[in-house]
Amino acid sequence: MNRREFLGTAALAAAAPRSKVWIDPALAALPSRPWRKVHLDFHNSEYMPRIGEKFDAGEFGDRLAAARVDSIVVFAKDMHGYFYYPSKYGPVHPGLKFDLLGAQVEACRQRKIAVYAYYCTTWDNYLAEQHPEWLVIKRDRTNYLPKFDATPGWTALCLSYEPFVQLMLDHAREFVSRYPLDGAWFDMPVPINRECFCRECLRQLRAHGLDPSSRAVQCEHKHALHKAFLDKMRKTVTAARPGCQLDYNGQAVYGLGERVRYMDNIDLEALPSGAAWGYYYFPLVTRYARSFGVTTYGMTGRFKATWADFGGLKLPAQLETEVASIVANAARCDIGDQMPADGRLDPAVYHVIGKAYGRIQALEPYLDQAAPVSEAALIVSGLPLEGPNTSAHLGWVKLLMECRVQFDVVEPDAAWERYGLVILPDETPIDAKTASRLHAFVAQGGAVLASHLGGLLSGGERSWLERYGLTWAGKSPFQPAYMVPKENFTGDIPEYEYALYQGASQWRAAPPAAVVAQLGEPLFQRGPQHYTSHRQTPFDHETQYAAIARSGRVALFGFPLGTSYFEEGYWVYRAALKHVLKQLLPAPLVESDAPVSTEIEVTRQAARAGVRRQERYLVHIVNWSANRGAPRHPVFYEEPIPLTGIRVRLNVPLTNATVTAAVSGSRLAAKLDSGGVEVVVPRIPVHEVLCFEAG
Repeated sequence: MNRREFLGTAALAAAAPRSKVWIDPALAALPSRPWRKVHLDFHNSEYMPRIGEKFDAGEFGDRLAAARVDSIVVFAKDMHGYFYYPSKYGPVHPGLKFDLLGAQVEACRQRKIAVYAYYCTTWDNYLAEQHPEWLVIKRDRTNYLPKFDATPGWTALCLSYEPFVQLMLDHAREFVSRYPLDGAWFDMPVPINRECFCRECLRQLRAHGLDPSSRAVQCEHKHALHKAFLDKMRKTVTAARPGCQLDYNGQAVYGLGERVRYMDNIDLEALPSGAAWGYYYFPLVTRYARSFGVTTYGMTGRFKATWADFGGLKLPAQLETEVASIVANAARCDIGDQMPADGRLDPAVYHVIGKAYGRIQALEPYLDQAAPVSEAALIVSGLPLEGPNTSAHLGWVKLLMECRVQFDVVEPDAAWERYGLVILPDETPIDAKTASRLHAFVAQGGAVLASHLGGLLSGGERSWLERYGLTWAGKSPFQPAYMVPKENFTGDIPEYEYALYQGASQWRAAPPAAVVAQLGEPLFQRGPQHYTSHRQTPFDHETQYAAIARSGRVALFGFPLGTSYFEEGYWVYRAALKHVLKQLLPAPLVESDAPVSTEIEVTRQAARAGVRRQERYLVHIVNWSANRGAPRHPVFYEEPIPLTGIRVRLNVPLTNATVTAAVSGSRLAAKLDSGGVEVVVPRIPVHEVLCFEAG
């Protein structure tokens, strides 16, 4: 956004009524928990002959403390099935000659570092070999054991076997009761692939007259097994050590509302430079998980790429940027490390971690009890235990972040009427009940944006948008199709037909709907019998259908906008969305002329007399200065180019507001009007937090 655009939208925002926002009071009231955690991975096969031979409890604890670490996850049992304390169940790792877990717990206790014990649940190489009857069976009747000529990795065990579940409960009872732990941390609890065709799963499903081949049946069954396990584990742990916290990994999957009662905290594993996650996975799942009123940790890693990347180490600026993004989303920080088998923490690793955590420690007064301020809801749905991380949803997250929209990610049964804007992404047809709620929402002044199949009723090819003049006419036979703008959202570029690379829907727009962009078609679909040049056939003609349409407070993108943007990155898709958002959110919560790579998030701290704090809004600005990356290596943000002279406007009417830049410690000149507050930030190297405090 250039300066002229920014000032124009700011003037519009000052005159427009504020959009409805949601600030979850449950998040502001969450219990106080550490902000600077390390997840100390420690998986060792039997081929590691000596474990902990260089471990020194004093050095271990002092290194953590010097790195500003205030909490840590250490290991009770790893993924190979080995214990790191003298368990009566075993096997204790054969290379370990002392109680490593006990020594780590004691070192942390002495330094007031909160300590949690890691336990790997349904992935256990030892139990998989000893109890093949407990293995998860795939549809093709194979299991997850590695082939004899393959390097062993993960295995999967099934929660339908009561002896297996009881053994895990016995393990947890043992280590929780033996050590003064702050919590137990459970990994890999979600059933693999959300289905299993083992003998016991088949027996249970058939006993209830259910079809084991149905994906929906399988997901529901595995969800029931998972909930039963969580319930039993909670009862076991709290009985063994009242007040012991239960933390779980991997819980940002559908149906969390039914499971959250069994857990105290969720860690969101999301190492952004690792191929499995990327930079938009955490912003998606944290917006989903935080809506259930539980503390969350964003788990990145010090590694170049992913776990056990020995010799891989990020530069401080990279890690500082990652943790800045975590706290900007009102999550706490968790940095993954893996201790070498000899038990000595790497000084270089904790030097880098310490630089990142020093910055977070200084900002904690602006982080405690800060709740996200959200003006929009992205509605996602799927079968229980399936994840929301599709290309469509990741693309929408990227789009909304780049358009500065403050949003949560919720399921259809959530109370999304509390937001000003509801977004129905590409692949989310809605049921009749949700459609009825949407109509009432629009009638009461809410705004709705639907994309592609989000305009359809589930189970058919009828649109719920017909009363707004928008009628579904099937999918376009062309990929790509073309988009022909009828309103200006491309600046001073002359008329042009823009490719819709992922195809399009065919939507008729009649009054009261207006066409924002028309759908265009090529002369023919490229194929073996009809082709020309190197790629797609060029544009030939406009159709009677709309590519983008608007009808009052309802807007429709007649193509898979999220998927298209995530997979193609085409600037015109974002430009079209920004144009439509000006009508749906005329007074967005925050505006800025910062580069599109900049992440801007808004939180709020309520007034608190005990610390003489007035109500204040925090605007986090994270400088993701991009480096160019070759196709086969991760993208790093390691030498940030400082942002300078960045304008930020918060559209919240704060009387006599003062604005402070928390990182630099400087007071900023504030321009106030009836609609909000505007400032100019002189310089942002990596992360700045603007504190807008009421007078």
